[in-house]
Amino acid sequence: MGTIHWTTLSEVQSKPVQWLWEGRVPFGKVTLLDGEPGSGKSLVALDMAARVSRGAAMPLERLKPAGPANVVIYNDDDSLADTIRPRLEAADADLTRIRCVDAEVSAADLQDIRPSLIILDPLSTYLCRDDDAPARKIIRNVTRLAKETGAAVIAVQYLPKHGSWAGEIYDAARSVLHVSTIGHGRYRLGVTKSNLNALSDVPPLVYHLEPTDDAVRLAGWADSV
Repeated sequence: MGTIHWTTLSEVQSKPVQWLWEGRVPFGKVTLLDGEPGSGKSLVALDMAARVSRGAAMPLERLKPAGPANVVIYNDDDSLADTIRPRLEAADADLTRIRCVDAEVSAADLQDIRPSLIILDPLSTYLCRDDDAPARKIIRNVTRLAKETGAAVIAVQYLPKHGSWAGEIYDAARSVLHVSTIGHGRYRLGVTKSNLNALSDVPPLVYHLEPTDDAVRLAGWADSV
């Protein structure tokens, strides 16, 4: 058995939640980015990565971050050369601040990088899930990564409506963003779960895709009507 660590709550100092994107993406916690296959979840994640890398505000946010910050990306579905880099360039990312990794990482691996944002896309592949291991135990590795690095962790994953694996991911995430297609080339990004504030405080947003020479980027962000 492991050693139990006791904490007297009176010794814990209260502090407000810190946000990468106010009401949507918290620092030090896991945010699930959900949506049907082909809905553009990865594009949303890369748009956030580009903004963080150049120190730009998130869509419709008035306050800018203190400055540019580093980003770590795990992406098992797309080519770095013909998909990830062109999409980030289209979003005006500072590529010198973005590191890509091909395996599971720990906080110790990221000590020198000190990322503000970590993107795991898709989560199920990143975790290399062993069917014999409890889903909650596997997800704990990701929540620990967020806590120990202090970074905002975006877990990109389409979740089916049924299954314990999907339920464990949903429960572990402190915020859940859902991408959906609303027609006429427009998309909707809404918060469908938050353990940190009221859903009514965070209105859904809409955007469309804008083609560039080599890729597409997100544009036209606005409040949903």
